This record gives sequence, structure tokens and C-alpha cells, in this order.
Amino acid sequence: MKKTIFITSCHPLISRNILSSGILDLFVKNEIKVVIIAPKNKESFFKESFERDGVVVEGIEFKNTKRENLLKYLSLTALNTKTLYIKRKTEMKGSGMYLTYLLSNKIGHKFVRFLERVSYKNKKFDKLFEQYKPDCVFATDIQSEIDIAILNEGNSSGIKTIGMVRSWDNLTSKGIIRTIPNRLFVWNNIIKDEAKDLQGINESIISIVGIPHYDDYKKNVFTNRKEFIEKIGGDQNKKLALFIPLGDRYLRKNTVDRDIVDILDKTLPNDYQLLVRLPPGDYVRELENSPKFPNIKVMYDRAKPKFDNIKITEIDKDDDIHLAHTLFWSELVISSPSTLVLDSAYMDKPIILFGFDGYEKREYFDSIRRYYDYNNFIPVIESGGVKLAESMRQFKDYVEEYVKNPSLDKDKRKKLAEMETGFLDGKNTERLFNAILESINK
Repeated sequence: MKKTIFITSCHPLISRNILSSGILDLFVKNEIKVVIIAPKNKESFFKESFERDGVVVEGIEFKNTKRENLLKYLSLTALNTKTLYIKRKTEMKGSGMYLTYLLSNKIGHKFVRFLERVSYKNKKFDKLFEQYKPDCVFATDIQSEIDIAILNEGNSSGIKTIGMVRSWDNLTSKGIIRTIPNRLFVWNNIIKDEAKDLQGINESIISIVGIPHYDDYKKNVFTNRKEFIEKIGGDQNKKLALFIPLGDRYLRKNTVDRDIVDILDKTLPNDYQLLVRLPPGDYVRELENSPKFPNIKVMYDRAKPKFDNIKITEIDKDDDIHLAHTLFWSELVISSPSTLVLDSAYMDKPIILFGFDGYEKREYFDSIRRYYDYNNFIPVIESGGVKLAESMRQFKDYVEEYVKNPSLDKDKRKKLAEMETGFLDGKNTERLFNAILESINK
């Protein structure tokens, strides 16, 4: 009998990281029906991108209730990490500090998970479960509210459940895992240790599967530089530096991104041009509205908007391929504290992180510097595979060093890529599929 799996895709990175990786083809080939659960306002995008024979898209409406908001708050207070300490001091405005002393221990974790389990009574997905009768639920973002609700439904119905940690910072920044699935998939050993040590998850249910969308980086043949440079409006005769800004949502009055580009304009040699990859779901107003820079050619690039509101995003296959080519043809990457640091290391590109606030002096909790003290960034910096510039002078020195010798720190970058992405063999999609198949057939 053909089996059915529910796969959630409620965060923009899921369509890029998992669904676009080729895993749907493996399910269809093995006669496993896939039902993709996506937000209602993105249903048309998912249907156009992924629906086919053997793959169905179901758009759902979901709004957090007071229950969900309370449990989310308690899960945040039940975790005491450096990341959350900084967040409590800044964006959380001190909220939850006292509760953290009470709940950030094994008893507190059990209490929050007990509340999650016994208070889940409103079966929000009864009709979907009744219609498709899934054999397995794969929650691709185990800390998303929709995914938690679907896992609760699966666990209470006796259906096999799988959860995945969506990104490298989630287990240290988004609170404790409230609903524990039968199996938990993670990118790498760092996240596995966080799941064990911080979240109290039994090691026996954790599997390291890598990052599926990096498989495409192995498959792509990067041969046509001319076509790529024409596409971004660049100069064929100049080398390319890539700038990854922080964006306005992370800094009060963000002048930092603009200042860094201005410093690069004065520092990069004349045979360089700069491509600014604007965040797909955020603005960089001070930079986007700035006048032209006088010394080097500065170009701007943003993934094609899929919806009317820039804050509602998805990254499709073409966008991801374009990003891969952007990284491949760049000689140097200058980055904010972004996940694209991992992509850059995977592509073996020299990486400079800017850890100072441009021309402005800011207090620590108002500064970009605080983000590099988040738990997920500490091993990146300690690896030596990146250079963290904490002053303008240091920043200029690092630019000059890498321009002169791009192979500097090459071995450290490879170790960083291996450490953070799990595997460099191009078989992550196959690895993830086999782990899911094993779970279904167990």
C-alpha cells in the first residue's frame, strides 16, 4: 500500500533547504505520497513550485492563540544561553529574566513540555489527518507554532513523527523544544550536542543529516562567468567582491551597512567591483537610498519578490541557483552575522565579518558586535575560517590581506564548512530521505 507523509513548510528557508533539493522526486519514485503543509497566503507559490503527481499542497490558516503565546514565552524563559541573555537585554526588553532562574533546568523543561501536552485539546488539523491518513509527519521547523501543533496531532494519534532543527541558531535562541518527536534530525554535531545538553533530548533519537540544498552546489557547473556578470550588470574585466548587509530589522537606525560599503569603496583596489546582496525579506534603506559611491562600481541584487509584501518571502530554485553563482564568482565575501557565512565557507571564499558600527560609536547592546557573541557564531569565529574585524583599521587590513592572498585560511575554511554543514559529499538529500524512510518503515 502507498504510504503518505506530511511535510511542513512554514518558514521561507524550508522550500530552499529541503523541498527544492530533489527529495520530492525520491518520495515519488518510492511511491510515497507527499502532502506539503504550507501557510494559506503562500499556497499558490507552493502549488506552482512543487505540486505534481504524488505531491499535494494544502494551504492552512493558523493564528496563535493565547495558549500558544504563553507556551512560546515559557519555552523562551526555560532556556539560559548567551544568545537569549543578549536578546533579553535588547529586543525582549528584560522580559523573562526572573522566570529563567526558575525554569532553565530539567524540572522546568519537563513542566513546560507537560503543559504543552496536556493543554493541547483543540485538534486543528483533524480534517487533514482524516482526509490523508498520513503514516508519518515531518515537521521541518520543530520550533514553529504550526509544526508544534501538527506534531502534537501526530503524537496524540499514534502517527510516527519526525522533527528537524531548521537552522544553526534555533536551539540556542528560540527556547526549548516543546514537543519531542520520535526522531530528530539536525545539520551537524554542534546542533546534536545542543539538543542533548541544552534541550535534554535523548541521543538515540537524533540523526545528523547535513543541509540538503548544498547538494546543488556540488552539481552545478560554474562555467559561464560572462553570462553571470552581464546578469548583475557588472564589468567583465573586474573582480567581484560580495557584500551581505545586516538589514534594518536588526539595528536601530541602521547606518552600519551604508558605512561599510563606503569604507569598501575607499579600500578595495580599482580592479574590483562590489555586489550588494540585499536581504530578500528586509530593507537596507540608508544603503538603498544612498548616492553613488565614487571609486568602485556598486551593484545591488535581491531575490525576486514572490508576494506583494517584502516581509513575506520564499526563495525558489532559480533564486538559489543564482545565489550559488553569486558566491562562486565572488573573490571575497564581506558579511554581517548571516547564515550565508556558511554558504561562503562551503564555496571556499575568503570571509570578512564586520564587527564594528561603521563611522558611529555604539553601546554594546545597540551594536552589531553583540550578534557575534551569539552561541552559534562563537565556534565560527574560533575556527579561524573567518576574520572578524572589530575596528575600521582591522577591517581595511583584512581586505588588503585577502585581496593579496585569497588562499589565506583555506584549510580553516574547509574545516569550518565541515563543522557547520555536516557533510561535504553532496549526498545530504539522499541521507535525509533514507533517514525518513527508515523512520516510516520502523
